[in-house]
Amino acid sequence: MDKKTEILLIKQAQKGNKDALGRLWQEITPKLYGYLLNVLKNKPLADDILSETWLKAINALDRYKPSQARFSAWLFAIARNQCRQYWRVNQPVGLENIEPAKLSDSSQLEKTTVKIIADNIIERLDKKDRELLRLKYIAQLSHREIAALLEISIISARVYVHRALKRAKNLANQLNLYEI
Repeated sequence: MDKKTEILLIKQAQKGNKDALGRLWQEITPKLYGYLLNVLKNKPLADDILSETWLKAINALDRYKPSQARFSAWLFAIARNQCRQYWRVNQPVGLENIEPAKLSDSSQLEKTTVKIIADNIIERLDKKDRELLRLKYIAQLSHREIAALLEISIISARVYVHRALKRAKNLANQLNLYEI
């Protein structure tokens, strides 16, 4: 969704237009949910935090200012804060909570294998690199959105993402896990 359409939908949603809010939900939720699943490794918890994120966003919608950050970046910031709040109260989610993959055919097996390898590499990176790669490649946020979310410059966001990706590639090569 382009920025103009997003701003128009936000203004309509702020005036109570449920269809505009629904369209925002449809556009942003798949990426946000994918991000939460990757971070939390727990589908029910990701469902809960997704709901909490949207509830907080809807309740604060009248205070949202498009000039500060894109709506999707604002939602991701809320989701990150919800995850942090959860982790403060509870133990971090461990690998034992990952749902087993359903392997129905060879293409699904390949996808699952690639996902396991990528997860293995990502989990070996430091926390900052994991977060950067999740925001860039799973949430598909732009460098500008990552910069706004992490409160850093756009140039820093680009450099940090590039370095995190380079470290992930080097780690993959060292472990002989997967040719990235």
